[in-house]
Amino acid sequence: MSDTRRPILNLGIVSSLVGFLLIVFPTLGSVVELTGTVRAIPFVIIGLAAIGLAGRYLRAEMTGQSTTRKCHTGRSEYPRPANRPQYTYPGEPLVRRLAEISWTDRWEEEPTNRLDLRADVRGLAVTVLSQTENWTRTEIETRLEEGGWTDDARAAAFFTDDIVPSLSVRQQLQSILGAEPPFARRARHAIAELASQYDETDVSPSLTERPNGRDRGRTVTTRQYWPSHTSETSRTTKSGRTRWVTTAALVAGGAGIVTLQPALFLLALFGIAVAGYGHLSTPLSGNVEITRTISDPNPEPQQEIDVTVTIQNTSESTLTDLRVIDGVPAGLTVTDGVPRFTTALRPGNEATFTYTVRGVAGSHAFDPALVITRDAIGIHKRETLVEGDSTAISCQRLENPVRQLQLRSQRTNHPGRIQSPVEGPGIEFHSVREYRSGDPLSRVDWNRKAKTGELTTIDFRESRLAKVMVVVDTRPEAYLTPTEECDRPIIRRSLTAARKITTHFSSERIPVGITALSPHSCWLPPKAGDVHRVRIHNALDEDPAFSWNRPKDGIEISTAIEAFRQRACHDTQVILLSPLCDDGSKRVAERLDANGYAVTVLSPDPTALTDSTPDCALGYASVMRHFRLRKLRNGGIPVSDLTSDLSVAEVLARAS
Repeated sequence: MSDTRRPILNLGIVSSLVGFLLIVFPTLGSVVELTGTVRAIPFVIIGLAAIGLAGRYLRAEMTGQSTTRKCHTGRSEYPRPANRPQYTYPGEPLVRRLAEISWTDRWEEEPTNRLDLRADVRGLAVTVLSQTENWTRTEIETRLEEGGWTDDARAAAFFTDDIVPSLSVRQQLQSILGAEPPFARRARHAIAELASQYDETDVSPSLTERPNGRDRGRTVTTRQYWPSHTSETSRTTKSGRTRWVTTAALVAGGAGIVTLQPALFLLALFGIAVAGYGHLSTPLSGNVEITRTISDPNPEPQQEIDVTVTIQNTSESTLTDLRVIDGVPAGLTVTDGVPRFTTALRPGNEATFTYTVRGVAGSHAFDPALVITRDAIGIHKRETLVEGDSTAISCQRLENPVRQLQLRSQRTNHPGRIQSPVEGPGIEFHSVREYRSGDPLSRVDWNRKAKTGELTTIDFRESRLAKVMVVVDTRPEAYLTPTEECDRPIIRRSLTAARKITTHFSSERIPVGITALSPHSCWLPPKAGDVHRVRIHNALDEDPAFSWNRPKDGIEISTAIEAFRQRACHDTQVILLSPLCDDGSKRVAERLDANGYAVTVLSPDPTALTDSTPDCALGYASVMRHFRLRKLRNGGIPVSDLTSDLSVAEVLARAS
């Protein structure tokens, strides 16, 4: 028993006993003949002590409950599987950096956040102005210092004023009210002005609220809700309702002591009884069975599918409070009905509920259903992950392979073959060397032998099938949402392109494989044939590395490149699919190229500007992405935007 609960229990028992005795024997109150203030002091002290213990108990219980829940799940709410997970948008890193600029960091000796932001924006300004205005570095620095590079006074002040500008009386009042610091506001204007000049389009200095920003971090799937560090599928906790009853009982007991009201003592006795029941009662033990019925397990994309869930009480006890949250796959959206259900079930009885989802291309396996049961008064709560039957929805795709795919110039004119640096048998001359014992007689240079008497062997360039490895960037940084789609990550475009590319090479009998830059391991080495093509497509649909859920952990770039180098042959051609919205993705392409692989980058663009005016965060992300693409091209790596209205074949043709 804890240090808080022991005195609470003792005080509750004593106060309840005193109240009961005063009601049964009213004359006991006249035994002590204290009068006036002296008579009231003991009661006031005891009553206030009880109320103080109530506050201490409530605080300890709420802190412990919060810590326990966080340790168990890391979540504060139940999953909401009716919607897809929400993803970040490309401008969010800048939004976070601006939010870190506060009024209080002006008192720091080295305001690091401000210094780093100004240095980055200054580098952006030098690059943009050198391209758009053809100014020299000296001219750019002079105009930045004097503010002559723009007509926007706030944008100019970002470079001309101090890192920590002096505040007017009005700005000091705004700091008290929590308004945005002037430095952050000027940074927005400077970034918007530079992005407008670079893209030759209007970029707003404001920060637009994104639809996916209001429910950041919400739990969507039942697997996300359940702790990943445990293999248990069931746990029992207390709901915390007894803490309110215990607190009310302590307050009532304390008030009863102060006011000498016996009825308040009885109320405290009732509260202690309820709290005691919560500590002495046993947890629930009921079990249920989940069965799903799918109206069409193999629908067409965008087709409506009805899902009927049947819950049966397989235990011998009545479940008075039963709640079920079905494990809707993350890639599907509920269009009708609700995948949650509440009921009460007697032993052996069953209940059903139905909801409708819209089909999306690919294979979608259901997560376990989350079953929550409570006892009659809601003190004990049991949460269980219940695996239903192995149901899945597989939306059929129309195979649409790309044609006339072109790789880098490492290839020859023969489809599917590349020049190999390895000498051996073949048809193209490579070199002449000394004869070695065991060399085939057909490769001996008999002409040289006849002329000089020297025995030599002719080596030819070995003819090998080109091996292609498709690398899909599925790091957490790649799970970005385009501006026009707030619930579909950009990696879905990468996966669609990967499917088309692998289908094409398989149809040409060119060995092709696939892997992912992901904390989840996925490696299918280059092979040819229809069986291997089906294996690749199944991996794209079902492997955790290509999930709709954003990975929780990142990867170490150097470790991933080293693992790739150990597995892939040096003559493997690489097609990298990545949005290139962070420096890590650019580093991957550069490292692969430095290791001798012929790399081609196809990049779906989540920063593509729409008809509406983009905000400064999206404009900044777009400019920085273009810089990465240009640096890769300058390094000799073909890069092309993978837009939704351009076929993969056209993109590869442009890249090559």
